Amino acid sequence: MERRDLKIGRWQVEFYFAVDGYDIDVLLDRLFDFGAGASTMRQALDLMDSGGLNTGFTFSNPYDRVAVVAIGPTSSAEEFIDSLVHEVHHLAVAIAESLGVDLESETPAYMAGDSARALADLVCSLGCRHCH
Repeated sequence: MERRDLKIGRWQVEFYFAVDGYDIDVLLDRLFDFGAGASTMRQALDLMDSGGLNTGFTFSNPYDRVAVVAIGPTSSAEEFIDSLVHEVHHLAVAIAESLGVDLESETPAYMAGDSARALADLVCSLGCRHCH
């Protein structure tokens, strides 16, 4: 499992990549620390411990301005990028909504782009594992 921490404005965001059943305890601990309820933790456990490919989830706590983004193993570079874009979208929407930002403005798109740029080295490394 790979981890990357980002600051997005006043938000603390932890990204986890290639999460599998062996990593789920770490992820559940962080969700608990960030204020996730039992149903959210159960959903994350079911999803990430299923062994399925191309899965992910985003949990955000707007009151504490923290979030966890997790992406499980993927079947190809294309699926990795798809999962990342999908989850970063959820993250950008959650942050924008917490700040009262219009979702149709440029701000959420910049948040998503800034997140992707900050993760570029890791994205290239993980995505390229499927290219060779």
